[in-house]
Amino acid sequence: MDKTLQAAGSQISVLKFGGTSVKNLGRITHVCEIIDQARRSGPVVVVVSAMGDTTDYLVKLANQCSAHPDSRELDLLLSTGEQISITLVAMILRRMGIRARSFTAYQVGIFTETVHTKARIVDVKTETLCRALEENDVVVVAGFQGVTEGGEITTLGRGGSDTTAVALAAALGAERCDIYTDVDGIHTADPNLIPQAQLLQRVSYEEVVEMARLGAQIIHPRAVELARQYKVVLQVRNTFKPSHEGTRIDEGEDMEIYRSVSGVAIDKDQSSVAIMGVPDRPGIAAKIMQAMADKSIVIDMIMQAFHPTFGLNNITFTVHESELEQTTTILEQMKEELGAKEVLADPDIAKVSLIGAGMVHQPGIAAKLFAVLAGAGINIKMIATSEMRLTCVLSKADAQRAVQEIHRAFELDTVSAPK
Repeated sequence: MDKTLQAAGSQISVLKFGGTSVKNLGRITHVCEIIDQARRSGPVVVVVSAMGDTTDYLVKLANQCSAHPDSRELDLLLSTGEQISITLVAMILRRMGIRARSFTAYQVGIFTETVHTKARIVDVKTETLCRALEENDVVVVAGFQGVTEGGEITTLGRGGSDTTAVALAAALGAERCDIYTDVDGIHTADPNLIPQAQLLQRVSYEEVVEMARLGAQIIHPRAVELARQYKVVLQVRNTFKPSHEGTRIDEGEDMEIYRSVSGVAIDKDQSSVAIMGVPDRPGIAAKIMQAMADKSIVIDMIMQAFHPTFGLNNITFTVHESELEQTTTILEQMKEELGAKEVLADPDIAKVSLIGAGMVHQPGIAAKLFAVLAGAGINIKMIATSEMRLTCVLSKADAQRAVQEIHRAFELDTVSAPK
C-alpha cells in the first residue's frame, strides 16, 4: 500500500448505494455525480447493490427452475446482479473523465465462511483494493457477495451490501461510511405508518441495532454491529437529497441524558412456535436450539413456562415467518425423541418495540407502555426486554394501531437529538 494512501486512511470516503439508488441509468448517473463530489476530497470506495428489483427477479427465475434451488447455484446466480451495477457505475464515471475501476468481491478479496445465501465476512484482503486506489480516483465494489477460501461464490443475505461497505471501511481505516438510501435517515417510527415521525439527527449503534432487528429496514443490524466493533461512524443519507446530512450513527455518548426513548419499531414478518409438554430436565432447550442453529434458523424471543402437569414445560420462541414451516417440521421430527406432547404454530403475530438508550434507568416506561396498550384494548401475547428495548408480541391486526398509540403517548413526534 502506498505510504501516502496509508497515511490518508481516514480521508478515504466509503459510500454505499442501495438498489433504489441505482434502479436505472438515470439514477446511476445521479449517483455518479454524488461520487464525483466526494472524490474531490480524496480517494473513494463505492459499494453498490443490484439495480432495483433485480435480486427478486433472479430469485423468481431460480424458483421457476426448481422448487428448492441448490444454494450454491443460487448464490452464483444472485451475485450477477451486483456485477451489472458496478460495471455500469464505472462506465459512467469513466465517461465523466473520472478514473474508475469495478471489482467483484472475488477480485477484491472479501472472504466469507463456507455458508451459502447468508454467509458472514471473515476477512478482507486489502492489497488489490489499495493498488486500485493508487491508480484510480474511485473503486467500485460489488456488495452482497463474497468468496470462500476454496473459491466458491457466496452471498451475505439481506442487508449484505451494507455489511460489505462497513467491512471495507473498517479494513481501510476509514473513519466514516455513508449509507445512501431512499429516505432521509432514521426516524422515531416508520414515516409510512406515522406521518408525524421525526428524523433523528443522531442515534447510538445499540439503538439502531435494536431498531433494525425489530423491523426498521433502513440498515441491517450486522452492518451496525460491525461498525460498532471497529468504531466506524455511519451516516444514513438520502440519495435524492445529497445535501441533507441525514442521521449519524455513533457510540452515542451521553445519549440517555437527552432522551430515554428514541423510537418505536414494528415487525410483522414474524411467527411463534411452541413445543408443549417438554420434560423439565437439563439439556432439552439446548437440543432444540442446536437443531435450529444447524439449519441457520434465527431465534429471537424465547419463553419457557410451566406446563399444568408437574415436571413438564412449554417452550415458545419466535422465528421469521419464512422459516415457520421448516421450524415446525424440525420440532415435529424431534417431538418423540424429546418426549414432548405437541407442536403449535402461531403465524398471527407482530412485534412492536419501544427503543431507547436511557430506558434501563426508567422503570416507569414499562408500566406506561402496558397501560397504553390496555387503554387501546390491545392484548399482549408475549413480552421481552433488554437494556434498550421493550418488545410486545401482538396480533398482526393490532400492530399498526399499537405503534400509533405508543408514538403519541411517548411524545415521539417532538423528539430531537443533539448534533
